[in-house]
Amino acid sequence: MSETKEQVSEAILRAKAELELALGTVEKIPSFDASSVAFSAHALNNFLTVTTAIVDLLMLSLEDHSDQEVKTWLKNLKHTNRLMSHIVAELMNDATIRKHPELKFEKFDLSRLVRRACIYYQQVANRKELKIILESGSGQCNVWGDQVAAAAIMDNLLSNAVKYSYHGREIRVSVQRKADSGKCSVQDSGPGLSIEDQSRLFQAGIKLSSVPTAGESSTGYGLSVAKELVDLLSGTIWCESQPGEGARFSFTLPVKEPEKA
Repeated sequence: MSETKEQVSEAILRAKAELELALGTVEKIPSFDASSVAFSAHALNNFLTVTTAIVDLLMLSLEDHSDQEVKTWLKNLKHTNRLMSHIVAELMNDATIRKHPELKFEKFDLSRLVRRACIYYQQVANRKELKIILESGSGQCNVWGDQVAAAAIMDNLLSNAVKYSYHGREIRVSVQRKADSGKCSVQDSGPGLSIEDQSRLFQAGIKLSSVPTAGESSTGYGLSVAKELVDLLSGTIWCESQPGEGARFSFTLPVKEPEKA
């Protein structure tokens, strides 16, 4: 009996020691942040959309003849995949510690990028009989930034414009050249935003009182992704809206590389 008691006592002590060790290990595990995972997943979805658009353009170009821009599209595709790989790697390792992807800065024509984004999104808009009208003119608007990140910003803004515009209306997109920046605006034909909603824009995971006009899904992360990308490109993004008059989202990108502090 004495031996049995000692064995039980030793077993309890071992179990206690193992429990304390396990608890100590648990304390070292970073707290799980679901919003960080959702944010990264949404960003990944944006880059995937850009990839699809580039592939579509490549297929159209190669249908009848080769094009000098094929190499550029392929480079963008490769860069997009690299950005996706970066986010996936974060999800696989530690979703609570988010690092910014390494962007590829260069001069590019914002007008051209926006025009291509509008062509691609017109296919999506057709489902609601929406017409995307581009008012940028024919001139160039060269800016400094990452083309894939800029395309992801456009993906968010055009996606929201389609979601929140009423059936059969118009979405107006414009590009303007400024002295030190290029500006793009996307005006939807939706219900507009209340003052309260406008104060909460660009916050991760925030769902506004306005709802998509055809029951489309909305995660509440799109605008926060756009805001982070604009910030990484040293630009600005904002919204102008009146209830019942739609919403206009605009962003700017610098025309040249910002001076380092």
